[in-house]
Amino acid sequence: MNKKAQAQIITTVLIILLVLAAIVIVWQVVQSTIESGAETIEGTAACIGIDLEIVLANFTSGEVTVTRLSGGDKDSVGDIRFLVAGSAVTPTSAPATGSDLEPLETKTWSGFTLDTGDKVEVAAILSDTDGTICNVMDNALAEA
Repeated sequence: MNKKAQAQIITTVLIILLVLAAIVIVWQVVQSTIESGAETIEGTAACIGIDLEIVLANFTSGEVTVTRLSGGDKDSVGDIRFLVAGSAVTPTSAPATGSDLEPLETKTWSGFTLDTGDKVEVAAILSDTDGTICNVMDNALAEA
């Protein structure tokens, strides 16, 4: 075999190895993207059917009353996340019966510092192992 033929064989083998390496690298990126997207979909899918409604946001008493409408898993809402004027806040007093909400149940949280016209938003925190936080489900303006 002459040296020119050997060089072509070596070049071909190296190109094949480079292509295989590129395929492996691209697959790792694509696979991690697909897996993280699937996890996000699983978490938010549990939020489907759950609906919360703010019945009252009272700035004088600092109370927010929330009703869970029908839908979703019976025991899936373990807590409520509150946002006031776009920032997450924690009430100083949760309902005596706990923060979980069953379908068609209404509870009042207190200890908020609210001003007239503050936008109050609510989102469900699921009682799953990850504590998935759903998107904002309702908003209301604080009133007297």
